[in-house]
Amino acid sequence: MKTTLNLFVALLVMTSFVKWGNCENNPDQSVAPPGLVFKLLALNKDIETGAWHKYHSPSAFAVSPDSNYLYVAEQTAKKVSRIDLKTQKLDKTVLVPNEPTGIVVSPTTGKLYVTCASDWWPDGMVCEIDMKNESKVSRRLPGGHGARSPAISHDGKTLYICNQHGDDIYIVDVASGICTDKMGAMREPYSSALTPDDAVLVVANALPVQKSTDTLKIACKVLLFDTKAKKLRDTIPMPTGSHSVYGMTMAPDGKYAYITHLIAMFAIPATRVDNGWIHTNNLAIVDIANRKILNDVSLDDPFQGAGNPWGISSTPDGKILAIAHSGSNEMSVLNVPKLIHLADSADYSQDAISVEALSVTLSHDLAALIKQDIISKIIIKGKAPRAMMVVGNKAYTAGYFDNFIEIFDLQMPGGDTKTKAAGTIELGPKVPETSDRKGECAYFDASLCFQKWQSCHSCHPHTRTDGLNWTLRGDLVAPKNAKSMLLSWWTPPTAWSGGRATARESIRAGMINELFLQPDEAVATCIDTFFMKLKPVPSPYLVKGKLSEAAKRGREIFLHHPTLDCKTCHIPPLYYDPNKFRNGGIQDPYDANTMWDTPTIIESWRSAPFNHLGSMDQMEDLLKWKGHSNAGELPKKDFDDMMEYILSL
Repeated sequence: MKTTLNLFVALLVMTSFVKWGNCENNPDQSVAPPGLVFKLLALNKDIETGAWHKYHSPSAFAVSPDSNYLYVAEQTAKKVSRIDLKTQKLDKTVLVPNEPTGIVVSPTTGKLYVTCASDWWPDGMVCEIDMKNESKVSRRLPGGHGARSPAISHDGKTLYICNQHGDDIYIVDVASGICTDKMGAMREPYSSALTPDDAVLVVANALPVQKSTDTLKIACKVLLFDTKAKKLRDTIPMPTGSHSVYGMTMAPDGKYAYITHLIAMFAIPATRVDNGWIHTNNLAIVDIANRKILNDVSLDDPFQGAGNPWGISSTPDGKILAIAHSGSNEMSVLNVPKLIHLADSADYSQDAISVEALSVTLSHDLAALIKQDIISKIIIKGKAPRAMMVVGNKAYTAGYFDNFIEIFDLQMPGGDTKTKAAGTIELGPKVPETSDRKGECAYFDASLCFQKWQSCHSCHPHTRTDGLNWTLRGDLVAPKNAKSMLLSWWTPPTAWSGGRATARESIRAGMINELFLQPDEAVATCIDTFFMKLKPVPSPYLVKGKLSEAAKRGREIFLHHPTLDCKTCHIPPLYYDPNKFRNGGIQDPYDANTMWDTPTIIESWRSAPFNHLGSMDQMEDLLKWKGHSNAGELPKKDFDDMMEYILSL
């Protein structure tokens, strides 16, 4: 009876949300957000998917200067935990005001600097914590939109913060707590590391920042910043097709930066997945002094993918690298002296894109590391490990979807003694998983793919776009730009051609056609729930969470200008067309079809490149394309205001 009553109340409240205000006058407040019913029912925990749980979600590590303590960022639990490495026990926790995304420890004071940001509250900050004494947040320093991956100078005076969604780097003076400068960092700076002399800050972009039709050159970038001049010194392209660049560590001597990433074989139809046909899972070696990629190596086996490499760390002597594979749930251990010798002597062609060209480089040589006894692997028990930290001869990792730290005794590959598991450390009780949490875990799970080559996340990083064009197994007509999964459940049909009526259908078809295994219906249903509850990240164009004055003017122009045609196709409140396919005016040399599904423009500030071809990397270019819109006829000020509004959605 209680469940029925609560369901009635939930539906009544949702109906009132839908009727609250006129869509044209209040487009941002005119519809209940997806998942509202679940949350209302969760007040009495009537349904599993609505229960509010605080999962541990360990996602980043740091170690104390004396190597006695390991610090753990428990992301969705919004806390930082300290592990005593001598007793191998959890001994302290500190709550932080938002999700911790990264930790760095001052070499001089031992204080922690924790970047905090989340999809719900992306305006970032850096929390200063003195674990020795106060064990609480003592100061809040500035961080930008989507703050993460902090780095600190070896004198402890300067912090560098990657702002993933702000596309820049904050330089923060630790003593004053002031952001003294900012450095532009292209698209989604995700990881960083400082050279031992503090002269160069190395930053990796998670996604490429190009038109996806630029098939010969499209790649993520490695940025070398001159910290003294506070400016970008070099931009180093990674291998063509690189994306999902998430992990980085610096060699102790500062000669190389090691960066984990994927290489997409987007130029060939995705008709099979084995042998790295769609993705290889790679490690880039950046030569800092010579400002180039020394080489790029595949971490896969010929008959087994190493899905989604993420966290990476080095032994203090620089001779062993340990890498956590979030998708395939394993750790790679690499012999660095042999790796560098092979990388320096092998032919590396950064421009290689064809299968034939890649086969003679290390980027797609799936047996190179195995033949030279450079790599060994060991299974990780924790689900979807992202964090990796080496302390002495031990590696520590943790599954993002689990509640414990795993310890491994590292051994050099090629020897008689193998790396082995050496115990676990619990972070706290395991929290029961809701359906959407299970779905999120499955989304990152490469074991759902034949031979573990990739996961759903591989082609749609964090459920958004990878910025590349793909010719998929289920639609061999022509390449199409990868779409964001955001709101896909609520804006059917899916795919550019509208070939699938619902997201539910797409999820199962994707598991068959891109993961190459028959879907488990129980798993697919959990992914359904995960997709239902995806939320847009608040835009960096907002001012304190609200529309700027320019965006408010732009909203009026978007909604009420007598001749502007934008809202004809992008209908509030979800800003898509639920009724018709449209001709966007984009000429497609590969496909005779001219009518395409109209995507939502919510979160378009991060969804470049645009249109079904991905042939435009700026929203401004798309709006001014005469065959697409008449927005280019607006006066410049009106056009700029409307752009501000669209980019604020």
